[in-house]
Amino acid sequence: MKILLPVIGVRGDVQVFLALAKALTDEGYEATVAVNKKFLRLAESYGINCYSLEGNPDDGVNELQEIMRAKTTMEAAKLGTKFFFKGVREQTKILQGLSPDYDLIIGYGSFGLAEADKANKPFISVVIDPSMAEKKFSKNMRLNMGFIVEKIALYFMMGRKYEQFRKEIGAPPSSKSSNPQLILLPMSKHVVKQTDNWTSRNVISGYWYLEAPPSYSPPEDLQEFIETSEKPIFISFGSASGSEKDNVSFMKFLFEGVQKAGARAIILNTEGYVNEIPDHIYLVQEIPYDWLLSHVSCVVHHCGLGTTAEVLKAGLPSIPVPHMIDQFAWADRIHFLGVATHPIPRKELTVEKLSKAIGEGRENSIMKENAKNLGHKIRKEKGLKSAVMAIESTINKTRK
Repeated sequence: MKILLPVIGVRGDVQVFLALAKALTDEGYEATVAVNKKFLRLAESYGINCYSLEGNPDDGVNELQEIMRAKTTMEAAKLGTKFFFKGVREQTKILQGLSPDYDLIIGYGSFGLAEADKANKPFISVVIDPSMAEKKFSKNMRLNMGFIVEKIALYFMMGRKYEQFRKEIGAPPSSKSSNPQLILLPMSKHVVKQTDNWTSRNVISGYWYLEAPPSYSPPEDLQEFIETSEKPIFISFGSASGSEKDNVSFMKFLFEGVQKAGARAIILNTEGYVNEIPDHIYLVQEIPYDWLLSHVSCVVHHCGLGTTAEVLKAGLPSIPVPHMIDQFAWADRIHFLGVATHPIPRKELTVEKLSKAIGEGRENSIMKENAKNLGHKIRKEKGLKSAVMAIESTINKTRK
């Protein structure tokens, strides 16, 4: 069976799909990811079939940076909607051309859904935000009111534009579609709980992990930095950290916060940094998290789904610094579970707050024990295996 997995977004979004594509390939399916050309080398390093989507290689990063600068949640949501439709319209010709050649389309949210419907192909949706799970009316009136408000907001923000787009490409209206056949949520049941108003099409599979390539070996100076003294902390704000000017000042800000906490840090810095780097800091632009996290004591991060999943799996305390949209919900959730310090929104982060949070993340024994226990539970889950089984079950139903 030939399966197409189209995805738009930044590194964290793409990595989720690469993990699933590899798992499907290992099970004998002919899986192909369609990604921005900047991620082709990454896909190829795992032996995954890939197809290049058109567009600027920096698409996704630039757009997320603009969303991060939004002054309100509504403004961020509007920008996110605008960028989604920009990506959909740029890639629709490619997806319309590819879809008829595949037996199943597994897309990011609704990306690829209209094209799958036009080609009369089954479509499975992958969502990284549990609030986007498919919902129905239930006996819980509070949930019903939230469902109504959500439906109205989505209709005015996206619904009308999306139906117009479907009409333009010759796809049937959403009301005539039987897709998505399945909605996969690549997250842990120990972190996310299904609510009473979820439909049966939602499946929480467990997290999807992409292991480090077999050929990976750390730079000698990184290994030396790790072994020189006590375990460093790790700081990562994803692949959309800010402009070059902002990056320089932000790096210096982080250097100061780490020093004030009396700690050492490995910092993911995708922008590049040419200024002097203090002895207590090591900068990396790319590194497999599953290797690195066994060598650090706690993690300061933005609470994107992928990074959160890796930190939880490693059994490490988190210092959440959410930037936008679903990151705030993940930050609140892991704090509620007792495995993270109180979230500090990026716009409210100061040297003092960062330093204090680092101290708590390194020294809070209850938090460290909670993180260790949750990590043990998550490592026992087989997220990719569960996802493949759910996909196979859906395939069998569509064939009947």
